[in-house]
Amino acid sequence: MPIFRILPILAALSPLSAAQQTAPYTIAGHVVRHLDQQSLPGVRVSIAPVKDTERQVSVTTGPNGEFSFAGVPAGKYQLQATHHGFPRLYQQCENYSTAIVTGPNQDTEHIVFTFDAPAGIAGTVVDEDNEPVPRVTVYLFSTSIVAGKSETRQINAVATEESGTFHFGGLVSGTYYVAVAGRPWYAQSVFMPASSQLGNDSSKQTSQLDVTYPLTYYSSATNPEGATPLKLQEGEKANIQIRVHSVPSLHIHLENLNASESIPPPFVTGVTQAGPGGIPVRLDSLQAGTELFGIAPGRYTFLVQAPAQDQTVGAMHEQAVTLNADTTLHFSDAASASLKGRILSNSAEESAKHTITLTAPSAMNLYRADVRPDGSFEIPRILPGHYSISLTSTPDTYFAKVEAKGATYTNGELKLAQAAPVELTIRLGRGVTNIDGIVVQDKKALAGAAVLLIPQDRTRTVGQDQSDSDGTFTIPNVPPGRYTLVAVDDWHSLLYADPAVIAPYLEHGLVLDVPLNKMPTVEVQHRK
Repeated sequence: MPIFRILPILAALSPLSAAQQTAPYTIAGHVVRHLDQQSLPGVRVSIAPVKDTERQVSVTTGPNGEFSFAGVPAGKYQLQATHHGFPRLYQQCENYSTAIVTGPNQDTEHIVFTFDAPAGIAGTVVDEDNEPVPRVTVYLFSTSIVAGKSETRQINAVATEESGTFHFGGLVSGTYYVAVAGRPWYAQSVFMPASSQLGNDSSKQTSQLDVTYPLTYYSSATNPEGATPLKLQEGEKANIQIRVHSVPSLHIHLENLNASESIPPPFVTGVTQAGPGGIPVRLDSLQAGTELFGIAPGRYTFLVQAPAQDQTVGAMHEQAVTLNADTTLHFSDAASASLKGRILSNSAEESAKHTITLTAPSAMNLYRADVRPDGSFEIPRILPGHYSISLTSTPDTYFAKVEAKGATYTNGELKLAQAAPVELTIRLGRGVTNIDGIVVQDKKALAGAAVLLIPQDRTRTVGQDQSDSDGTFTIPNVPPGRYTLVAVDDWHSLLYADPAVIAPYLEHGLVLDVPLNKMPTVEVQHRK
């Protein structure tokens, strides 16, 4: 079992105070497989200071899964194990984990690091003749609890091998969906001149090779409602086959908003279809001039960058349409909204030192605007949708109040339901604080508990952390206001963003008025 001497550990984790270096500690334990509690030899185990995770020191577990780091200064350390290329933090849940706290009266030498065996999905894509389909895109979706809400997200995409096979590894237990889209390797396209009339028979040239595969879900459904979920347990390996059927490729002509030989054609930045849970699935498409091809019949959303008269980057335009045949899409300025706003602050000079950013959940739409000296900003064209708002500012600044006309703002999200003018007023406040506290159970510190700071003002987001090995936690950058502090022993699958789910916990939570006078101690609650 490799053991580092005191000096190498101190060298890697310093500089620290002389007082800390006079009392080095040890972080030690065993790595075991969660399924059967068997020891795992040959696992790479790393520690790094929580405030500087780049300063990492690693060892490899011995024959009985044992590991040890000697000569560790007092502090908080991130503990990570990597097995067969899959990393996992100690007691990890979502993006949170339990840090190891070294210091007087802390037992850090009997850690049991349970490593969940990764699940996986392997499969083959075949065509209507049962032949393997190479070089098409396979999408992987996962339904899980994210920030207290059940969400379906696309988490990966790979291309099939020449044998039509694909593989997704390193998966946690949960529910997954798999879909395929692309073109046959033999597909060829018949181009129509941009000036031709689509209604003329002469322009409706077809080819048996001008085909594509529609977005097809396991097992063989062409709509997300018919997708078969794959419910994987820890360590489970699923092997599936997806059969795809080619269909004639549609040709879509984009009408140039500024028709002129001197102006380039519109540029398509995204073609999406609604996937599981309604999330947008970005598909591959081919473009030649003002024509798109390789698209199957169905309902799509097109995002197009229209050129400006001076040949600079023009406006973004979005259009949702159901396609059953070759057609022309017309993009107009009416598809976008305009947004004007103002940043208000106690200091006029301070309110102008910002750049505002609006980001859609799919990350396809992102807008930025510099704030002028008078605090005003403007985004001339913005597509309807849901956006999170961020502001480059001093760390001590927060959104004290947000008012929206022509849109709604709740739970930190701006919702533009239609293409209409929007006015946004953001009043800044100063004085955020970090909430440091401790979780206890039967008057003893408890590690690994979920800590939630629920704001009374529901326009703000929920603060969260996971208690460390000494029961302590830190929730950073908390604005002034009234909150309820809740600690739960297990937050896996806890839908705490649902008011009905969190209500019973709030009844027994700790009400806090921030800023605080002293460190709060919160009693853990058991899952209901």
